[in-house]
Amino acid sequence: MSLNFQTKKKKVGLAISGGWIRAISAIGVIQVLEENNVPIDLVSGCSAGGGVAAAYASGSLEEFRNRFRKGSWKDYWRIIFEPTLPKEGLLKGRRTRDFFKEFFGQKDFSDLDKKLFIAVTDLSSLLPVIIEDGNLVEAVQASVSVPGMFVPVKKEDKIFADGGNFNLIPSEILYQRGAEYVIATDLTQSPNIFNKTLGSIKKAFGYKQKSFEIGAGKNPNILRLIWRAANLSSTKIDNFYSQNYNYDIIIRPDISSVKRWHVNKIDYLVQQGRQAALKSLNKIKKDLEI
Repeated sequence: MSLNFQTKKKKVGLAISGGWIRAISAIGVIQVLEENNVPIDLVSGCSAGGGVAAAYASGSLEEFRNRFRKGSWKDYWRIIFEPTLPKEGLLKGRRTRDFFKEFFGQKDFSDLDKKLFIAVTDLSSLLPVIIEDGNLVEAVQASVSVPGMFVPVKKEDKIFADGGNFNLIPSEILYQRGAEYVIATDLTQSPNIFNKTLGSIKKAFGYKQKSFEIGAGKNPNILRLIWRAANLSSTKIDNFYSQNYNYDIIIRPDISSVKRWHVNKIDYLVQQGRQAALKSLNKIKKDLEI
């Protein structure tokens, strides 16, 4: 008599970091994982990584990539550059919202192929928020809304903006939602010199976030939002480094030469994502016993 032992499949999560246009390299990572039958059960994203994560979870990843490939830097900036009176942000964000609607339409999180988590920051309470239900376009727009640059997304008493201050690599939520193995991607750049310097000073003097953790009001002006975001970024400076996050393996494409305005490097970014994923593939398959 032969015994057939079947290995229990681990629940796998993929966390996609922020990184502006560099987040496109996560598409190459996903391609390699899928081509090699690495199952992804849950996916999370922050900032531009939230857009890629949403495209993956909704089954529109290739359309997302092709839309960037067909566009030029002029198209990219046309989507972003939509000036408004600088009350809460320099750019309206309406065109950005319309751009994401091309892929997601009126989809809610409940309509997606995979469980999705989008990391944002509530600038009213200065606390992290994970969006996992409701309108998909609204969630992605909130995630990419850099404070001061874009008008933030408001919902009830919350003011949502880029989630990088707390969850630049949103891996912990995946473990909390049942993932047993998390693959993280690091597509980021180092914090700017202002935040590095201010962060070092605050750490030296034992500065705590409490001292400025007061409500921003329902209609904060742009200067207050920028100040609160800058304070938060410098106080939470450790969150901008990948070693401070929890994951089982991290994939770092070689994309240090790519700047946020290099929209002509879409294919290069995807290829670098593929190469980095291939280097990690043997360990992933060994860990997952596949």
